[in-house]
Amino acid sequence: MVKQRLYIVHGMGPDAVGLVSRIASPIAQANGNIVDLRQDVLHGLFTIYMVVDLSASSLELDAFDEILQEIRDDTGLQITADHFTPVARSPEKRNLLIICVGRDQPGIIAASSKMLGQYNANIEFARTVGREGVFLMELLTDVSHAVIPLENLKRTVRDHMSQLNIWTGFQDDHVFLKRKRLVLFQVVSSFIPDGAMQEIMLQTGISRDELAAAYPAGEVSACLHHFATRLDGVPLDVMNRVLSGVTPTAGSTELVQSLKVMGYKVVLASTACGFLTEHLKKLLDIDHAYGTCLEVDDDDRSIVGELATDRMGGFPLPAVLEHLAGAEKVPADDVTIIADDERVEPVGIRIELNLEVLLDCVNKRVLSRDQLLGLLGSFGIPRTV
Repeated sequence: MVKQRLYIVHGMGPDAVGLVSRIASPIAQANGNIVDLRQDVLHGLFTIYMVVDLSASSLELDAFDEILQEIRDDTGLQITADHFTPVARSPEKRNLLIICVGRDQPGIIAASSKMLGQYNANIEFARTVGREGVFLMELLTDVSHAVIPLENLKRTVRDHMSQLNIWTGFQDDHVFLKRKRLVLFQVVSSFIPDGAMQEIMLQTGISRDELAAAYPAGEVSACLHHFATRLDGVPLDVMNRVLSGVTPTAGSTELVQSLKVMGYKVVLASTACGFLTEHLKKLLDIDHAYGTCLEVDDDDRSIVGELATDRMGGFPLPAVLEHLAGAEKVPADDVTIIADDERVEPVGIRIELNLEVLLDCVNKRVLSRDQLLGLLGSFGIPRTV
């Protein structure tokens, strides 16, 4: 039996289409066999780690590095190789998948990794995403040498992370076949960024007191009826024109894409009107979106100032969770809820608003003042600005 000659190859640099092929092909032509590979792209940064077996090749490390130099010249990557001695996996190995979700803040990774190290639990694979105020982390951890029982370790980690307002879940069976999990963004407050809202008020003369009177704080049901009533008679073409100026932020797009790549289904439940939540669902490829449904007059294609009680809306939340349980066949424990605060911007899913489109509708008297107030409420309950 030919003894393996193993080398670890690691590289990084700007991402481009076809990099893996441009790395692997010269190695294959030299009879190098890639026996293990890890590759990722992080914010446009390409990284790769490979274990290469040169037992079928006559190349030594110096000659192998000449091939790597050709790869460097071709790709622009920083790529190097070193001798590699593998460590055999222990037959007693026991894996635990730890999932942490919550609002992003400094120190979460440091706190969790320090605690696991304290109890001799070894992190073997980690993946995190932190965008638009949301933090999600998965840690594949070997707990076979933990100094406390598994249930104690789970409780300790969960209690410690809860002090950081982070929800923690565990999967210790079939960790490589992750259960279906859903992340639900519960958005009560307005999607309109504070700066954009202040500019709208400045340009249209709507006062802070007027906005507060139309949408009283803490009265969700009343706010929904208020914006529905004020939107009575607004043509669907006008609503669609306003929505054409709504785009998700780059951070929100990256967050949703990252969650879906990690195997999560994404749900949006909002006080905003269903026209907006469906618009965001389409742009972000969200799996489920629940908004406040409005009646529509199909004959003259305009909004009727009434809530559609026969269709599923974004609130109350228990009804959304019940609907999701039936649609996705998941228990409530596998739905992680990330809720916003009426005083701050939504977490996770945020928008950019084209003010020119909206203000043009106001300037041309396409929207009355009362209808504009309704439109502002249709983006979610306005915050104090």
